[in-house]
Amino acid sequence: MSALDVPARVFRITAWPTWLVECACGLLYWLAFLVVLEPDNVLRANQAGHPLAAGQEALRIVVAALLGSAVTPLLLGFSRRFPLHGPRRLRHGLVQLSGITSLACVLIVVSCFLAAWGYKGAWLPSPAYIRDELVGNGLLLAFALLALVAMASVASRLRANAAPDNMAGRESPYLTRIPVKHRGRQGFVELAQVDWIETQGNYLVLHAGAAAHMIRETSVSFEAKLDPQCFVRIHRRTLVAIDRVRQLQPLTNGDALLRLVHGHELRVSRSYRKVLAERWATTRRSQPTTADYRPDPA
Repeated sequence: MSALDVPARVFRITAWPTWLVECACGLLYWLAFLVVLEPDNVLRANQAGHPLAAGQEALRIVVAALLGSAVTPLLLGFSRRFPLHGPRRLRHGLVQLSGITSLACVLIVVSCFLAAWGYKGAWLPSPAYIRDELVGNGLLLAFALLALVAMASVASRLRANAAPDNMAGRESPYLTRIPVKHRGRQGFVELAQVDWIETQGNYLVLHAGAAAHMIRETSVSFEAKLDPQCFVRIHRRTLVAIDRVRQLQPLTNGDALLRLVHGHELRVSRSYRKVLAERWATTRRSQPTTADYRPDPA
């Protein structure tokens, strides 16, 4: 579910597709941002010396808000792809900063073209005009994009913190079963039966015991639908059910070898090894200790 589902609940639009909810919330954000940023332009429209009439000024604000709304799902998806937590938070922070800066420059260039076509009667904006806009508004727009990402992150954290209290007696917000096709027939696989999940091209393979089920889904989007208390990423292409882990053995290169309860072995990337070990230790403390769960001495 989107990080902006808190305002979505207020407007009763949770049944909409995630990208449409994010666009709608983004439109409200950019409209408010532009009106608050430029109150003089709104108040002085139609007055002498103002370059645009009231109708043109309103159209300019709406078009700019729509442009910002269109890239909101891309921006939020990018921030979810590179979260600011975990072992790569510093690297992800630099990636987010460079991505936000690049997006701000692209939006300014696009707005220059729209202004040239709509108000200046020219096919192309002049290089000097683009340069002035980048210098004058680049930092401000990058700050606005960063603020939007920060607001979405705070909303997501608030939802996560409130979930244990608010979800009591309600249906789980995470997936519990997956529709699959087997021999031409539609069926379901309970996620409680899935041991691990791997990426194969544009598909995901759900391994449930000796059975394997293929679905068309991206790893990142599918992971967002899983209960983080049940599944953990061990590689950029692999997710594993935490309660299926039997043993974790460190390797000399920093990676680790994971052994599931049924004996299958998986490679753990060094980037995810620490998170896996912490999550596995937490899970083991909350469950009765059995002979099957014998961690490596390391």
